[in-house]
Amino acid sequence: MMKSTIYNLYKAFKSKRALAILLCLVSMFSLSAQTPRQDSGAKGLSTAQPLMIGFRVPEEFWSHEFMIFENNKYVMRTLAEYRGKPLILDFWATWCTSCVANFPKLDQLKRLHGDKINFLLVNSFDKDTTKIATVFRGKKTEKYRTQTPSVVLDTFLKQIFPHKAVPIYIWLDHFGKLGALSTSDFLNDNQVKVLLARMKGAQE
Repeated sequence: MMKSTIYNLYKAFKSKRALAILLCLVSMFSLSAQTPRQDSGAKGLSTAQPLMIGFRVPEEFWSHEFMIFENNKYVMRTLAEYRGKPLILDFWATWCTSCVANFPKLDQLKRLHGDKINFLLVNSFDKDTTKIATVFRGKKTEKYRTQTPSVVLDTFLKQIFPHKAVPIYIWLDHFGKLGALSTSDFLNDNQVKVLLARMKGAQE
């Protein structure tokens, strides 16, 4: 799977700098600047089949009901509203300072591209909803506040996209097909434009 991931990322993001980053992804699932703590709830084997590059998410991805923090409160809903447009999932954790620091990037990219693409935060590690809410409401993280909704208490998505390090970004096209797994280095306007251009080309 890792070789396939690197190949597909290289095709999508052609540059010398990108290639250097891709080589680092070989160890992304075992090494990171910030890896789950012993008490993070990240232990346990996945029982679902991880999604391979080039394959679509299962139908349950859209129909499964998640707990989501949005508009300063928790709600239960599916991801059906995201169907039909590119979607970038941002896996994060409360103890990951670089994850939280990247939140404003999502809002900025959403403002730049509007309804052409969607972004969704996903927290699979933390089990304390009060602690999670503090990240979005607290004074210490005020400058990193985001309008991007976040799935919390996740046990489903981490089975489809297993990982040991955060942040990690999952790039899905408008068909729900997995195009890439990346680090935060790829989370920028140029790469989003590449994704949207590929989508436009597929529709023509």
